[in-house]
Amino acid sequence: MNVSVLYVGSSLLAPLKNAERELNRDYKLNLRLAAANFGSPLSDSEWLAIENDLKQAEVVFAIHVMDGENATRLITALDNYATGHAAVIVINCMPDLMRRTRMGQLDVSRLLRKEEVNGQKVEGEKRTSRRALAVLSAVSSWVGRQARGGDGKQNGKQNGWRHGHGQYLKVIDKLPGILRFVPTAGAMRDAKHYLNIFCYFLQPTPKNIRSMILYALKEYVPDDQLRRVKVAPLERLPSVAIYHPDAPKLFESFEAYRKWYLGRSAKSKVPRLTSAHAALEPQSTVGLLLMRPQVVSKTTRHYDALIRAIEAEGLSVISALSTLMDNREAVTKFFVDDDQSKVQRPKSNARTKDQASKTEDRRPKTGAKTTDRGPLTNDRSRVSQIVSLTGFSFVGGPAMNDSEAASEFLRRLNRPYRSAVSLDTQTIDAWRESQTGLNPVQAGMQIAIPEIDGATEPFIYGGIPASGVEPVALNDRCVRFARRLKRWNRLRTAPRGELKLALILFCFPPNKGNIGTAADLDVFPSLWDTLNKLKAEGYAVDVPETPEVLREKLIGGNAENFASPANVAYRMNVDEYRRLCPYVNDIENEWGGAPGTVNSFGSDLLIQGLQLGNVFIGVQPTFGYEGDPMRLMMARSGAPHHGFMAFYTYLTKVLDADAVVHVGTHGAMEFMPGKQIGLSDECWPDRLIGELPNIYIYSVNNPSEGSIAKRRSYAELISYLTPPIENAGLYRGLSTLRDLLMSYRQANNDAEREHLFDSIEEWSRELNFPAPVIANRDMVSRTDVLPS
Repeated sequence: MNVSVLYVGSSLLAPLKNAERELNRDYKLNLRLAAANFGSPLSDSEWLAIENDLKQAEVVFAIHVMDGENATRLITALDNYATGHAAVIVINCMPDLMRRTRMGQLDVSRLLRKEEVNGQKVEGEKRTSRRALAVLSAVSSWVGRQARGGDGKQNGKQNGWRHGHGQYLKVIDKLPGILRFVPTAGAMRDAKHYLNIFCYFLQPTPKNIRSMILYALKEYVPDDQLRRVKVAPLERLPSVAIYHPDAPKLFESFEAYRKWYLGRSAKSKVPRLTSAHAALEPQSTVGLLLMRPQVVSKTTRHYDALIRAIEAEGLSVISALSTLMDNREAVTKFFVDDDQSKVQRPKSNARTKDQASKTEDRRPKTGAKTTDRGPLTNDRSRVSQIVSLTGFSFVGGPAMNDSEAASEFLRRLNRPYRSAVSLDTQTIDAWRESQTGLNPVQAGMQIAIPEIDGATEPFIYGGIPASGVEPVALNDRCVRFARRLKRWNRLRTAPRGELKLALILFCFPPNKGNIGTAADLDVFPSLWDTLNKLKAEGYAVDVPETPEVLREKLIGGNAENFASPANVAYRMNVDEYRRLCPYVNDIENEWGGAPGTVNSFGSDLLIQGLQLGNVFIGVQPTFGYEGDPMRLMMARSGAPHHGFMAFYTYLTKVLDADAVVHVGTHGAMEFMPGKQIGLSDECWPDRLIGELPNIYIYSVNNPSEGSIAKRRSYAELISYLTPPIENAGLYRGLSTLRDLLMSYRQANNDAEREHLFDSIEEWSRELNFPAPVIANRDMVSRTDVLPS
């Protein structure tokens, strides 16, 4: 007995393998269940194995297959081996694949062909078949509308996500009961079977996946033993809920979760919070958005590791799962306090008044900013930042992207939104070996689309190993990502006077005249304005008197003592460099022994910059290959030189900066060797930025390289406009000279021409034109003497 399941995603493989094992154990079926992930293009050898499985299969499931190439080849294979299939069950696939649904008397492709040919009324069995097709079409259309957030509109604004989408699974839960009243004659019987199987699929718990397979086998594979089997009823789980790996169940309300979270026993596997913040205090709580299928199918090892890593950093977690990838309902229900009369401040018995005072935000308060679309601040939020682990768009999921609705919702919530990546359509091993990093499907679905919603931090934290059946965590990456979240959280909560910032300028080619260069930005006046703004907002910064003084201090100071283009703020000796930087050996393989010849003086590495209170103005070292500056750009191999690595080591380990701000378009760090997208811990931009929050002031007219900065250095971009440019034309004396020349050419009177020529000679000498230009009257008459 053979079943083939062709699907997209990472949540079904483990439940399918469990179902195969349990069904063989309980019913001695000799069942072989072949599963293939269609999340990315497949090789010829993989297709050969899939076609062999389809040739032997009695029941075929195709689920979420939307990719054109894979779908086209699958359609051909299904048609080739159709005679051997007792049932082909297609769920949520592209239309041409949906037409291949064939179960008993329900043959969608045949029914559609007859309808297109005949177009007239039919009686008896044919009418029943048409009705079955109509039922499936109606249900499919309704499902599509709910997946897109419903059609409801009120006062010109969409509200379908509140009234249609939120009730979606609740209606699906009732569907098996409703189907009992549907006639079971002919194709209607098979339509009922399809919808029952569909209900099992939408609640993909291990029990339901087992029941889904067993249901299909019982109804469509001739076997006397299967006829006597009783299929378990649908196991129901809430459509939206809060999940925690240590909790005994899912929580359907925040209050229930809060009560459990605060009362966890000392035997909990997750360490208790070690910071001064109370559990679930909004300013120290991270909101996670999880894929519902992975939670209900119990394939959550990657989620569990990340949750525990975040809690180990002293932060609380609210991890919510939502329906069909429209996250607005779950965010509203669990991340926002619906009691407008108070700000949610959960209390803990272990917290003292002294501890409470330490967690208060002592930063200068500013009034709530408003726009014509509503408030930009929301004191009712239960979380300080939101991290999506779904891998899809905030509104629309895998089927669509409503970025306008997403951005409007997130703007009103006014909390940072990030999107971390689990490798769902390629294995961890394939990702590590790839120079590109993520495959095109993964890059488009899990990086580009969330970016449209405004998501940042595309950090890889887990995936499926080559020999595995469910996602696992990359534990070191989970710890790194959790620490990055903690750093971002500190920027929101710490008193501004305590925060240390590093503002980084660029210098290429490396000389004093090029320090502070950036595309379309007057760097030093902009930097000076930024420093004044920081001081006004409460940051501890000593602002020079003028932009010119700032520039002179940076390029002057002790620079001449070290033959350096800028002031040397710190000298890092080789022993300190080796102790603080774990990548020295890798760099020495490329550049020789430390300290090298770039940004060094004797046995020291020079950190160029200027300390202004708690703000450091640094000068980023250059690539190191000045004759070939692009040599290292996203190269397959290579490494930054010792001076470059020492600079970022200083920011992280010596200065202990809370954030780095790269000023202007653009620097070199994000172009260092490594994967193009979806970086690993072997990629140099990932190593250089470490756990530092990265804010990048970037030109709005360069989105392509801005995307590189976001994806390869985890940057939050702040755009600046390019200066308006128009044709300058001629000015002052040149404009007068042009007018004299035009008058001379048009004059007919010799006396007038003589007078004009004298004036032209006078103005030409005044403007330092060379003698040949005014040597004779014939040359003055030429049209190429002075451009118009």
